[in-house]
Amino acid sequence: MKEYLLLLGADQFLRERSYAGGKAIGDFQIWTAIKNAKYQYNSYFDYCINANPLSYEELKNEIAYHKSQGYEPKAIVPLNDWTLKVANKLNQDYGLPYLKEQVIDACRNKNIMKSIFEKASIPTPRSMYFDSAVQLKQLMNGFNFPVIIKPVDFGGSGGVYLANNKQECMEAYAKSKQTMEIYADDFQVSKSEFLIEEFIDSDDEVSVEVLCGHNFYEVITVTEKYLSPRPWFTEMGHLVPSFRYKDTNIKDLAIQACKSLGITRGVAHVEIKIKDNKLYVIEAAARPGGDAIMDLVESSYDINPYRLHISMYINNEIKPTYAFTPRKTSAIAFMKAQKGKIMHIHYPDVSKDTEIKKINVFKNVGDSVTDPENWSNREGLIQFNWSELPTTKTYKHIHKANELANKIFDCSDAHND
Repeated sequence: MKEYLLLLGADQFLRERSYAGGKAIGDFQIWTAIKNAKYQYNSYFDYCINANPLSYEELKNEIAYHKSQGYEPKAIVPLNDWTLKVANKLNQDYGLPYLKEQVIDACRNKNIMKSIFEKASIPTPRSMYFDSAVQLKQLMNGFNFPVIIKPVDFGGSGGVYLANNKQECMEAYAKSKQTMEIYADDFQVSKSEFLIEEFIDSDDEVSVEVLCGHNFYEVITVTEKYLSPRPWFTEMGHLVPSFRYKDTNIKDLAIQACKSLGITRGVAHVEIKIKDNKLYVIEAAARPGGDAIMDLVESSYDINPYRLHISMYINNEIKPTYAFTPRKTSAIAFMKAQKGKIMHIHYPDVSKDTEIKKINVFKNVGDSVTDPENWSNREGLIQFNWSELPTTKTYKHIHKANELANKIFDCSDAHND
């Protein structure tokens, strides 16, 4: 039998380097799964299974067929939240390494996650579960405003809103429900379960990438996060390493969060807010960070973190011997154009700007530019590298992205008349 590594979610935009990470592990073919693969085939991979990466039945049927053709999986590796459950179930079926089912449930359901954090005395914003307007009206009396309304199981800041009073709270719930009506079926998540959460009034937030194995945890890096203006919480930039990357309190708290959830394989992503020198775990995920954070880590540290993540799904008892030392700063900033309708898109000459690595434009002429409510409302991205490591919080990548967004996108404000 020829063995392959099946990377679920690898075809997702900004997960491309997972292919190189898999290839670096050994003499394995690197496969992914794509819905309607015949029409959406990605030739960077050695093979694309014709299956929805979220569908257990489709994947199992395809795996069985290819086994009859002489191919079997060495590991089935989830790269995003949506593929955690199906990868775990398939790994169990085939006798491959997997995480315990309750670990996956805790990492997907923010209500369960919060209860675990509280039992483990991990500082986290207070929250309460609700699934109806009646419940929310009762619960909001027990919170001081402002508060956060968010879905129990979603990502990318989708459906996350700030509410300053009771009326805004109900409006936020309505908007969050509307968001989930749009996306829940495609992502196979609940459209009716939500949290009301204490708001930590601070713009200082980091994410921590933690390598998790059997009886060992090690922080790879700390990433500085940059959010959109309130009342939204869309991530508009990331910088690796954060000037806080040596902060042992942050690193220790991230490891505690992973331990409490029982994450014992792969790279985990922990989000932490900082206010008045106090730390609060917002949430954690049993998969690598998104938004090209892994690309930034690779650029800064000369280590492909996908390789580490995938390797833990083959053998999580061998701790890698890497020294996680940053060699330069790598950052990404998402472009936000002026609201309106995009009339023209320009491509200014940036060839002499040595700090810019790449620019991706997401939108087209005729598209509408709206508020930065979630990941889908960003017009493009710019990735940067520079040699010096940060000693304080810098916004240079954010400022440059804003300047370039104004040069790239011409928008009519007729939308706002």
